[in-house]
Amino acid sequence: MRRTAAQSGITEDTWATAKHQVRSAIRHAAYERRMTWHAEIANQVDIIRLDPESSLMSDLLAAVFEDEYATGGPALTSIVTVKYGDREPSSAFFTEARNLGYRFTEPLTFWAEEVRKVFAEHGRPDRRG
Repeated sequence: MRRTAAQSGITEDTWATAKHQVRSAIRHAAYERRMTWHAEIANQVDIIRLDPESSLMSDLLAAVFEDEYATGGPALTSIVTVKYGDREPSSAFFTEARNLGYRFTEPLTFWAEEVRKVFAEHGRPDRRG
């Protein structure tokens, strides 16, 4: 299901900017090769007030996931957890993955592989050598 601004009750420009800011926040964490969480991302969105536990946050994360899937990229949102210190994504991550067409029997194995792919593609180059 493609998420839209109208479904979230905001303008197209605000939606596009908020989605860009969410993606940028996730990519920043990915570059640092670390997990991030909803509140950290919400704090980096300044176009709107974004509650980390809101349906708008969920919609923006799902939209970023959809965009990455459409371009053949790894599941960027795999590095996003609900709160600081969580070790796994929310159940919505797995639901969205299945809605997009990913097939897996072991959710945690699928998730771990996507995290690895995100860090490989977006992470700071490993300077150990």
